[in-house]
Amino acid sequence: MKRIVILISGRGSNMEAIVGACARERWAAEVVAVISNRPDAGGLAFAAQRGIAT
Repeated sequence: MKRIVILISGRGSNMEAIVGACARERWAAEVVAVISNRPDAGGLAFAAQRGIAT
């Protein structure tokens, strides 16, 4: 299984799409971490709520 780390700077809409596709389409991959250059980026909350390291 591939382990994915995603870089975001804001809401993380592309990250949300990737997380959803991994679950919905059963990709052989999982998002294991999300990193942002902004501590207030909205996408960090999305990731944290799903147990993804931020």
